[in-house]
Amino acid sequence: MRLVTIVVALALAGCATPHAFTPRLAEPRLAVVDEGNLTQAQRDMLASRSSLNIYRTLAHHVDLYNRWSPLGQFLLNGSSIPPRHREMAMLRMGWLCQSPYEWSQHTRIAKASAGMTESEIRAIAIGPDAPAWSATDRAVLRMADELRYEAMISDATWAELRRTYSDQQVMELFYTSAQYQLVSMALNTLGVQIEPQAVDFMPTDLPPPRTATRPTSPRLATPRVAPIPPAAWTPEQRAMITPQLRPNGEALNLYTTLLNHPKLYGPRARFGSYLQRDSLLDPETRELLIMRTAHNIRASYEWSHHAESAKKAGLSDAQIAAIATGPSAASWSAKQRAVLTAADELRREAFISDASWAELSKYYGMKERIEIVYTVGGYTMTGLAINSLGIQTEPGYPAMPS
Repeated sequence: MRLVTIVVALALAGCATPHAFTPRLAEPRLAVVDEGNLTQAQRDMLASRSSLNIYRTLAHHVDLYNRWSPLGQFLLNGSSIPPRHREMAMLRMGWLCQSPYEWSQHTRIAKASAGMTESEIRAIAIGPDAPAWSATDRAVLRMADELRYEAMISDATWAELRRTYSDQQVMELFYTSAQYQLVSMALNTLGVQIEPQAVDFMPTDLPPPRTATRPTSPRLATPRVAPIPPAAWTPEQRAMITPQLRPNGEALNLYTTLLNHPKLYGPRARFGSYLQRDSLLDPETRELLIMRTAHNIRASYEWSHHAESAKKAGLSDAQIAAIATGPSAASWSAKQRAVLTAADELRREAFISDASWAELSKYYGMKERIEIVYTVGGYTMTGLAINSLGIQTEPGYPAMPS
């Protein structure tokens, strides 16, 4: 595997100090499982996937994989998006996150399933301004850029995508891009290595993308996709949303909006419920990660709803306010500071640094550290949906600090 070294730092808009991507790992932080010593659950997971390092690495945490995998399988194999645009959304996000493994795998898939050429794939790294793209191609690439940097799709890009795709299909497109941001975070942080037989590699002769900072674009004041009121639910939709109803029977706007895509709803809910209720992470760690991520991507709905959960997890009002300040706030313990720093690094460059990984290892086992990555990536995905769909916060919830 070639070490991808990024040596050019690009200045960020509104950021006084440029930040270069950290060189990606030349060796795994987590070795692939020993295939001669597998549990039955690992054997079942790897029955048709054992040749790829991503699966042989994630087999260390089968419970998480099994709850996340249905979403990934739907977006990869079950969505209605043509392979060309699906792979363009994935590859562009992989480039923006500087994920060599993701790029290598999906270059191979883009050639095989979408018939894309070497020059087209290289142009994905160049970006939406490369000359060969159609208007829809360009909008798909611009969508990935906007999701990475502004954590929402702009009005112009949404309108252009809607010339070709339905609301449901645009949801599939942005979930695809968001999913591969999460995948890139995991691949980069765990140091998953490209297989020796690979022939496709990320370009090293192009200027690297910029790292991500906190977005500045205005958020939507009205929904782009309207929530479905209870009176209009089909029996299928009612059955799907029932586990997410509040104790008083209230249906939150997040879930009534996502009901617009029933085929996506179930896989997304399985993964989300694992992160929210079944994770190995203690409640305080989980809420620190979620609320810092919400602040980092300006997903006010996410912040507002998790403020209540953070209090239940034992965080004080002062600590909740300090989440917006970040790891530099004086009140944090070393463990809390490590958690917040990891969330910031994953936002900035889809990677947890060596120093932060070592600090996290003082407090968390390997499975828990994997879940730290997936919690940030998963709640980033939810935040991108909130922002792009224009999901509005219900009355009575606290506002997110600016």
